[in-house]
Amino acid sequence: MRPEMMIAVTSAGVSLVSALLSSRATYRAAVLQHRLQEQAHRRSKAELAEELFRRYREPLLWAAHSLQSRLFNAISRNFLTTYLHGGDPEEERYVRDNTVYVLAEYLAWLEIIRRDQRFLDIGDVEGTKEFFARIGRTRDILGTDSVEGPFRLFRGQQRAIGELVLTPGESSNGAGQEVMGYATFCERLDNDARFAAWFDRLRFEVDAIEQGGIDGNQRLVQLQNRLIDLVESLDPNGDRLPRSDRDRLVEHGHLPTQRALADTD
Repeated sequence: MRPEMMIAVTSAGVSLVSALLSSRATYRAAVLQHRLQEQAHRRSKAELAEELFRRYREPLLWAAHSLQSRLFNAISRNFLTTYLHGGDPEEERYVRDNTVYVLAEYLAWLEIIRRDQRFLDIGDVEGTKEFFARIGRTRDILGTDSVEGPFRLFRGQQRAIGELVLTPGESSNGAGQEVMGYATFCERLDNDARFAAWFDRLRFEVDAIEQGGIDGNQRLVQLQNRLIDLVESLDPNGDRLPRSDRDRLVEHGHLPTQRALADTD
């Protein structure tokens, strides 16, 4: 082979090898860039999830605790029997309307969280799936017809009741909406017939809780247990709520030994 041809072949070979190496390097760079982008996206989603938890952990914890505490007192400590027919109209109203209010307050925080997270792609972040699963279990128990007990609410009704007790404005935790207080709730019941109509059945069913006993209130017994599950996930070490305030009603069984009657809401 003539020298000039050898030079041409060698040059072509060098060019080919160079192109292959360049292509391989480009591919590796693209793969690395994709991985880095995925890692950054995962970090971003993790940060979004942590921000969501930080914002709503405290109010949801207290709302879940207030509701589970009221259910525990109502079913196991004769709280309703003691005050619903005690002859004091003010106490009777408080017991009936505040029981409905703590349910509405809990549903309101679920509605706020739902609105805030619906556009966030955080479903696969570690811990997030279980957090929303625990919330979902409380919703499922309220909506199911497979257990006995009052306060059955379809998902749309749950959302509507939560929406009704929302008020605009910044809350202390940075949320764009807040839950109305109990005094405002009572005022709306008194002066807004359309508002009150959403709660008429629930207020009436407070008496059914008193009459149902443990067997007739299995919906609320199971709800109380799932709320305790949620409380324990939000405050696992008892830093905010003492672990002694987490007694459970026994599902389909006998009640455990209870402490003295108290309204710890």
